[in-house]
Amino acid sequence: MREELERLVELDREKKIVAHIGALLGWDQETGMPEKAVDERSEQLAMIQGLAHAKAVRPEIGELLSKLGSTSESPLGDPELAADERAFLRVLRRAYDRDTKLSADLVEEMARTTSLVQPAWVKARKEDDFASFAPHLEKILGLERRVATCLGPGKPPYDVLLDLYEPGSTEASIAQVFSRLRGDLVKILGKIKSRAQVDDSFLHEAIGEGRQRAVSDWLMDVLAFDRSRGRLDISAHPFTTTLGSDDVRITTRYLENFIPSSMFSTMHETGHALYELGLAPGASFAGTELAEAASMAIHESQSRMWENMVGRGEAFWKGHFHKLVDLVSPTWDGLGREDFLRAVNKVEPSQIRTDADEVTYGLHIILRFELEADLISGRLAVKDLPKAWNAKTRELLGIEVRDDAHGCLQDVHWSAALFGYFPSYSLGNLYAAQFWEAMRKDLPDIDARIEAGDTASLLAWLRDRIHKAGGSYLPGELVERVTGHALDPSHFVSYLDRKYARVYGY
Repeated sequence: MREELERLVELDREKKIVAHIGALLGWDQETGMPEKAVDERSEQLAMIQGLAHAKAVRPEIGELLSKLGSTSESPLGDPELAADERAFLRVLRRAYDRDTKLSADLVEEMARTTSLVQPAWVKARKEDDFASFAPHLEKILGLERRVATCLGPGKPPYDVLLDLYEPGSTEASIAQVFSRLRGDLVKILGKIKSRAQVDDSFLHEAIGEGRQRAVSDWLMDVLAFDRSRGRLDISAHPFTTTLGSDDVRITTRYLENFIPSSMFSTMHETGHALYELGLAPGASFAGTELAEAASMAIHESQSRMWENMVGRGEAFWKGHFHKLVDLVSPTWDGLGREDFLRAVNKVEPSQIRTDADEVTYGLHIILRFELEADLISGRLAVKDLPKAWNAKTRELLGIEVRDDAHGCLQDVHWSAALFGYFPSYSLGNLYAAQFWEAMRKDLPDIDARIEAGDTASLLAWLRDRIHKAGGSYLPGELVERVTGHALDPSHFVSYLDRKYARVYGY
């Protein structure tokens, strides 16, 4: 490796270490920080993010990139370099170009504001008080627009923000995919509505936090989460955060009268963690930008696959249902596996995205995508958000919203300044289904393996084909390398149709 490249790796690792310190402060705020500590914590986070930004925009990085032939127009650099070295230059050039367009003041203000807004959102949701949250949302929107203007002057702000999560995506490109997906989902939902509804009443029986914790711990073990490299805690909204290559934290939440919330949140976040723990584009680039996910949609493909294709799949519960019943005993003593499997795959429009079934989940994402695009562009005023949310819920899901806590206040993303993230969930479903089909061709006996308790085979396949590449490929390149084809939503639609034809007998 050239001397210039070695120095770039060293500089990038320094930036990552500081960023991980900031992530640790953020994790602590969400899981254990005393309520009154938020003001100083916001200043701590602002300082740390400012330090990380200072390390990210050092002129030396730009000079070294240029020496290695990497420019904004040709980010891969010198063709004589190895493929992994050129991939590193590409991801670092993208990060450097982005970071140098943002001022330190803006970076620090964003960190400070989101830290302060987070508890305000938690309080507003708890008290069903959108009016108290509205001024905070206005401030976040203002900051997000400033970021977009800095990163892409003259471009539509929402396009700029979307590109941060899924490189190359725009409002128009996602709207095109979602328009087709919406029609397909509505067709499947129509078939399901023509059949008798599934009884899931037993899922709402009271199961205490202690037993739910035991189930979450067990599921993490079944999915081969390495406890020496991570841990599970509780937060208002489940999330995964990386504090180092051997330190990935996940959270869940426990609802006494609905254990699926914690079960599937735990599996979802474990899927994220397994991806983070498997990012390994070579020892030379450990702890750098190259050891990051290809995109947030690829990240979501991993969590959604473990949550739904495995966690709501027949093979998994053939091998594990008896253990689940033992862990929640006596609540489900005598419950049949088929009744349980149909219940956790029940399709019914509901108000809460994180608890939504696989069919209506996509409609939840389309709702948020359309609303946040309108908010960022100014087509929708913050004060009108609850009314617009309720109207779109009625239009897309055919149900009435109980209150703002179950409506526009339910998600953490906007308080965390994550405008542009929501489409990653549905795109992740599309990637997951296409990866799943490719995996089944390579492992035709995967159902029998999972039924026998072997989830390691699936994890090994994901590690080899997806995880270890890190950010070496753009998401479109990765899906073609893994499956042989460009992203095609029909794989996901076919998966849903096959699955729910069995569940509902249509």
